[in-house]
Amino acid sequence: MSLTLGMTLSAPQAFAADNTQKIGVVDYGRIFQMMPETKTADQSLQTMKNQSGAELAKQQNALQSAIQAYQKSGKPNATKEKELRAQQENLQKSAMEKQRLLSQKEQELIAPIRQKIDATVASVAQKDGYGMIFDKSARVYGDAQSDITFKVLDQLKIK
Repeated sequence: MSLTLGMTLSAPQAFAADNTQKIGVVDYGRIFQMMPETKTADQSLQTMKNQSGAELAKQQNALQSAIQAYQKSGKPNATKEKELRAQQENLQKSAMEKQRLLSQKEQELIAPIRQKIDATVASVAQKDGYGMIFDKSARVYGDAQSDITFKVLDQLKIK
């Protein structure tokens, strides 16, 4: 009985000693913002947003002009009203489609950047013997030695 009791009391300590993992943190957002690819992606997205905005503004202006011309005519016309509603619906559909395309393009541009960061974090973690890496923003407490952000930036050759 004392043997069983002794094994029961020492088992959690032995288990804890064998399964300790080195845990680190990384400032993912900072690395992401410092990546040259992020700046290029932002510029590309901004260009696309500006083009979409200009096209939508042109369509909006055309619709407003058509509405004003109809209102100035003072003549009720069911066919013209139907055309104006269809034009407005097309404008809304166009805006939604442009937003969908922007979101899709953003994902296409960001995915490779995230993959590159993830691979670099994994490489640094494996090299330095970390079992887990968390984002620094989720950290409640940790010492400076657990932060691998600068090691990741160095491996990515970002200053």
